[in-house]
Amino acid sequence: MKVKNLVVFLLVVVLVFYMGGCENSTPPNKESATKDFHNINESPKNKDKIPIGKKDPSIIKEESEKEKAALAQKNEEMLQQKIREYLNTNSLSGTFAVVRGKHILFNEGAGYANIEEKSLNTASTTYPIGSITKIFVSTSIMMLQERQLLNIQDPVSKYIANFPNGDKIKLYHLLTHTSGIRSPNWQKSDKTPLNLVQEIEKAPIKFQPGEKWDYLDANYMILGYIVEKTSEISLHQFIQENIFNKISLKETGFFTHENPVPYSSVGYMKQDDKDKPTNSLNPYVLFGCGDIYTTAYDMAQFDQALLNGELISKNSLVQMTTPSGTHSKYALGVYNDFDKNYYFSIGVLGGWYSMHAYYKDKDQTQIVILMNSRSKTTEIGNIMRDIYQMVLDSPLSSNMDGAL
Repeated sequence: MKVKNLVVFLLVVVLVFYMGGCENSTPPNKESATKDFHNINESPKNKDKIPIGKKDPSIIKEESEKEKAALAQKNEEMLQQKIREYLNTNSLSGTFAVVRGKHILFNEGAGYANIEEKSLNTASTTYPIGSITKIFVSTSIMMLQERQLLNIQDPVSKYIANFPNGDKIKLYHLLTHTSGIRSPNWQKSDKTPLNLVQEIEKAPIKFQPGEKWDYLDANYMILGYIVEKTSEISLHQFIQENIFNKISLKETGFFTHENPVPYSSVGYMKQDDKDKPTNSLNPYVLFGCGDIYTTAYDMAQFDQALLNGELISKNSLVQMTTPSGTHSKYALGVYNDFDKNYYFSIGVLGGWYSMHAYYKDKDQTQIVILMNSRSKTTEIGNIMRDIYQMVLDSPLSSNMDGAL
């Protein structure tokens, strides 16, 4: 009995002790637990987590850029189609290039390069560019001035002794067609640059230098000869090494007596609604003023290199693009039309008719037109104006990237 009572007593003691321990134990801190839950959810890893149903901003930006690119491509294609329709409607034959910034918007041919052979004009067709040759010669003169081998304010007599009125006529007057010299009656015989100068020397002076503006190829023939005298190499070699090679004009060159037809187009004059091939060209009487051939693409490359400082300095460019005065908008080998806000020059040679323009707008729009068929009523300036207006009317992106 005593043992039984002892067991019961011990069980009661254990039970009391157990219950007392439970009452004094600290329960879990609800606030602390809640705080810990929040800390877990606010970890850096989870803080950047994109809420369900929303896109990552980087994905949204990428999609937006793709949409813009697609729209820009669509607008370009619409412009290209408009230009094609314009060329076709007006039965124009040649290659036409439009560049904006460093982005080529259009570079295509229209019509036939050779009607008899049924070969089409393409982006790679080459054309004689006539008087646009002069801008390459004036660029050469500015290069030589930067090398201190000549100065455009030098008198012609410094380089050609006994030249008529040579003490008064400066290189600047030759460059701006204000020299007052006359063009002689060219003979059909082959001539060297020196022979050309000697014939020009025989012709009497028309007016005193600077008095008038009189566009004359002979001015640039003399300049071509002066390039040869000061550089001690041929004009062709100087331009080839310092311009063509320097800026990679791979489809540009000279037609010469040894290689009279290196270009791939035939020039045509429209007569009685028919295209008739024009006579072959005489390279000798085009020395320094009209013996270069090129593509529209290469011409655009040259314009960009010239105006962006790859060939001559900014100061030289300002000199080169400043007209001589009130007589004309002609500067040094190029016209500067302040009213229309662009530089340009034009070349006419047989059936070939060329024009290049660099617009001084925020997008640096360039247009090159090289045609191999024309009539007496063809106005290349109107064609240039129409194409530029199409560019202005098109909702294109500004400051397009890319490289020529």
